[in-house]
Amino acid sequence: MQKRTGLFSLEFICICLLIFLAYCNLTVFYTLYLYLEQIGIAPGWRGFLIGSSSLSTIAFFLFASPYMEARNAPRWAVVGALLLVVCGWSYMYAHSVAAILSVRLLNGAAIYLLSASCMTLLVENIPPERSGQAFSFYSVALLLPYSIVPMAFDAAVPHLPSVAVGYRDMSLFLLPGLLMIHVISRGRRRAGPPAAPAGISFGEMWRNASEPRILVLLILNSLYIVTFSSLFFMAQGLFRSRGFSGVGYYFTIQMVCMMAIRLCGNNLFDSVPKVRLIRTSFVLSAASFLLASHSYGLTGLYASSLIMGVGMGLISPALYGLMFTIAEPRYKAVDSNLMQLSLQIGNFTGPLIGAWLMQRTGYEGLLAGDAGLCLAGVALCFLLTSRRVDRDGLAARA
Repeated sequence: MQKRTGLFSLEFICICLLIFLAYCNLTVFYTLYLYLEQIGIAPGWRGFLIGSSSLSTIAFFLFASPYMEARNAPRWAVVGALLLVVCGWSYMYAHSVAAILSVRLLNGAAIYLLSASCMTLLVENIPPERSGQAFSFYSVALLLPYSIVPMAFDAAVPHLPSVAVGYRDMSLFLLPGLLMIHVISRGRRRAGPPAAPAGISFGEMWRNASEPRILVLLILNSLYIVTFSSLFFMAQGLFRSRGFSGVGYYFTIQMVCMMAIRLCGNNLFDSVPKVRLIRTSFVLSAASFLLASHSYGLTGLYASSLIMGVGMGLISPALYGLMFTIAEPRYKAVDSNLMQLSLQIGNFTGPLIGAWLMQRTGYEGLLAGDAGLCLAGVALCFLLTSRRVDRDGLAARA
């Protein structure tokens, strides 16, 4: 296949739009807990049913990643998109624990197929020297649904017969995604047949993942998501403990700041050493958590959100860009999908760790614990560039 030199090809744009539509069908379930309450699901089942989708996604990333290749990714993306449409319709008819569990597990599998396909195709479509910028724009496409969907869905739901109808309608937006998959597939055929890669076995994938440099980077990615998700799901209680009825603009400030940095940073992610950006992000995030721990007014809390937004704006493009740079050519797609696996693990374990800390030490202890995890991330950054781990200095130079 001919090497691409430009970043903003039609295929790259379609990949970003496709992952945007996929995550719209993920973020729409911010209402799922209340919906499960409305249809009479017992409280003890609600959290498990919500998390079961992530468990399904994690399982597929663990066991199916070696078999996801650029040549079959468009086909699996079609399957994933159609499954999400089926899931969207199924919520209208699933009202028992068993039925909801089946839909959630299928939902998680579909999210894997779409997100892993998009990542595999993304790795094939970006020039190595622009990896940081590419992952910056790609991550914006991932984040936009978190800002747009809750606002749009809140406005639409009062005019719908039920929340389930909204889930169905959101899934229909994936139908134009099938056209995007066709464009991506046609672009691959036009670029010429790719060199046939040697197959990667399950054992080879895990031996590669256990390579010290790769392993440290996966831990860093998961660690950062743990700190964010632990706060995300505890934020409502934190603000109420400080005398506020809701989180207000806390996450809006954070997301807007994060997206502004990723959109306006331009060549920052390919000109500044990536490990330095990651280390800076962890330092800023630790400062944000400590400021929030000692803030009892909105000014201090919103200031901590701003600092967190800067840190989050820097870290994901640097992490994914660094993995793309240090991964061996035949493992680039697999390692990028392992980064998504570590993200899913962080999303699943973060709320558990956050709830455990909060119940034992209060919200101040939770925030202090998150700051401590960020400082552990700083230490891991120094380990990543040490001679013991980074023997050829590639991570330090990237």
